[in-house]
Amino acid sequence: MRCERLTWHNTDVPRTLDVLILRLLAKAPEERPEGAGSVRQALAAIAAPGAAAAREPHAGELGPPEPTAADGARRPPAAVGGGRYQVRNVLGEGAKKIVYLAHDTRLDRDVAIAMVKTDGLDEAGLARVTREARAMGRLGDHPHVVTVHDVGEEAGRPYIVSEYMAGGSIDDLLARAEGRRLPLDQALRLAIEICDALDHAHASGVIHRDLKPGNVWLTREGTAKLGDFGLALALDRSRLTLEGMMVGTVAYMPPEQALGRAPDARSDLYALGAVLYEMVTGRPPFLGDDAVAVISQHINTAPVAPSWHNPDVPRTLDVLILRLLGKAPEERPEGAGSVRQALAAIAAPGAAAAREPRAGEQNPLDRLAGGVFVGREREMDELRAALESALSGRGQLVLLVGEPGIGKTRTAEELATYASLRKAQVLWGRCYEGDGAPAYWPWVQAIRAYAHEHEPGALRAELGSGAVHVAQIVSEVRERLPGLPEPPALGPDAARFQLFDGVTTFLRNASRTQPLVLVLDDLHWADKPSLMLLQFVARELRGARLLVIGTYRDVDIRRQHPLSQALGELAREQLAERIVLRGLGKRDVARFVEITTGLRPPTALVEAVYRETEGNPFFVNEVVRLLVSDGRLQRPERVTSWSVEIPQSVREVIGRRLDRLSPECNRVLTTAAVVGREFGLALLERVADLSEDRLLDVLEEALGARVVMEVRGVPDRYTFAHALIRETLYEELTATRRVRLHRRIGEALEALYGSQPEPHLAELAYHFC
Repeated sequence: MRCERLTWHNTDVPRTLDVLILRLLAKAPEERPEGAGSVRQALAAIAAPGAAAAREPHAGELGPPEPTAADGARRPPAAVGGGRYQVRNVLGEGAKKIVYLAHDTRLDRDVAIAMVKTDGLDEAGLARVTREARAMGRLGDHPHVVTVHDVGEEAGRPYIVSEYMAGGSIDDLLARAEGRRLPLDQALRLAIEICDALDHAHASGVIHRDLKPGNVWLTREGTAKLGDFGLALALDRSRLTLEGMMVGTVAYMPPEQALGRAPDARSDLYALGAVLYEMVTGRPPFLGDDAVAVISQHINTAPVAPSWHNPDVPRTLDVLILRLLGKAPEERPEGAGSVRQALAAIAAPGAAAAREPRAGEQNPLDRLAGGVFVGREREMDELRAALESALSGRGQLVLLVGEPGIGKTRTAEELATYASLRKAQVLWGRCYEGDGAPAYWPWVQAIRAYAHEHEPGALRAELGSGAVHVAQIVSEVRERLPGLPEPPALGPDAARFQLFDGVTTFLRNASRTQPLVLVLDDLHWADKPSLMLLQFVARELRGARLLVIGTYRDVDIRRQHPLSQALGELAREQLAERIVLRGLGKRDVARFVEITTGLRPPTALVEAVYRETEGNPFFVNEVVRLLVSDGRLQRPERVTSWSVEIPQSVREVIGRRLDRLSPECNRVLTTAAVVGREFGLALLERVADLSEDRLLDVLEEALGARVVMEVRGVPDRYTFAHALIRETLYEELTATRRVRLHRRIGEALEALYGSQPEPHLAELAYHFC
């Protein structure tokens, strides 16, 4: 795990001290300074009178730092380009390049020279850097693009000569600003100028791909100019590793770029949204304890409205920034030109005064960050180690264990994001509470997802002769592979063996093409056949690039439970690693509250929340939401006193949350709870006795309260935000009411399935029996 920049917590920290501290905290001993003597020299240089004022700018986010002059590193060259460029001093240094201030003796002007570090760059990488630099030069002379004057090579190291920007970067500007926040009019002007640069670049077919405050430079008069087009990607393709990423490096990264997909002009707009967010709020849209935690939020979590951090941000700017930060490129504005127009309208005289009042316009829960993940460093280290073993062909099974709400699924999601970044494919299978799901349901979901995402030829090769057996439980296999023969007539035991062997062979074959991570969630609800298949697969993991993650509640497992028996077998054969998740410590609870709300919580609040929740993340989150909804957790400038009344149980917190919803909404949610963790609009409409429009209004109320969420990628499909919410609603029903609702749901399902009920017999039986 990498550390955050110190300047995010204390803007008075000079960059030289930033670099030194991050070097001291380097993971590998060889990355740290040579000895205490060299550290003392560096500290003395930083502490020297005038050193802080003269420190070099915070030029972009730093990767793994290289040795400084105090550590005996090589001195900068006296001249570059055959003596044409006389080097004067170092402007800044990052993981990929050193930037020098130089004087062009031929044209008598100051210039900036970016000298690329060649460590780890092969010949193709060097050629790519030169090609990208020439593409930057083709952008020509634009008022908001840093002009490239020359490119060349010095002692085998590529360099780029560009105009010298005496005003530093927006990163420097933020470091000097109070609270790292710019006045709105200044932020809007700079954003408009960045849009001008992007509009020009995109029209020329050039994508920036690394837009961040450190790459937006300022003239002496404060005019913004965008630089370093394409250079970061040219370098990253050759040598950037996930482990080498700094939190700051990914703070502005579009989701599609994080997932390895090709960026386009809309990717630059996402990064622009993240930069503008930071300029008006003083912080990036997402914070986390390491790069993966930040990337995970870029991919999965909606950002908090900027106005929560800065009440002066008008609603129109809120809406625009949140559109720029849309997860999918198609959710973002059409182009930089349209963004420029919107920004100009917001910046127009009188626009701020004319904006609609804020009173009551925002759901207070919209101001809270979601997807917060803290305090799991040890567990994530163990999971990452398991993944690395699997990537190298040493497959294994890891079980995440803990009480309800402790963060088992959230931890698995974090590992899944990391695995995706490591180019592994991730498949999910979720167990279904109750008896309504067919046998092998979590396996069916995972294989079904794989079948939909791969070409039939590849699917046929990976399933091999086991395809006919796997198709018996996954109907999509037969749909994707027409012409499959019927399976042979076998006894129950032989048929089960052929199925298990078919699934295992498929997983091993698939992992040869691309490493595979399979997550089986909520195993405490798994059926016995699914657990038997898990044991079979676990015995065959050796030599496979396959990591299986299972999650389960240890508090719900009795001796007679099918999972208890499966766990006993796995333990006896030493087939699984077990990671137990405990409650967060006080410091992690404080960090959780701070990231969620954007406020630094007082010690009394942290103590009270920790005491009553015992650090259970779901409970902590519910308590924070309750305090915000009640108006007892506000921005610091609005706080007059802290009065903290903490509920005594998770059920009480959820109950209070549900009490805030209308009776009609509670009635619909209770019906949905009988359906299951997930439910569809068509079924609910038949059972709830409401028109489609009215039902949608009720569901929007539940969505606004964060009680349910839409299932991504599946229209008209919803899921409860947490299993405990669904369980609370279900357990409040009397036995008689449950039976009647189950019967009504079963009758509605019969009507929906019509003349083809066969694939759904288990679900129908669950509601009728």
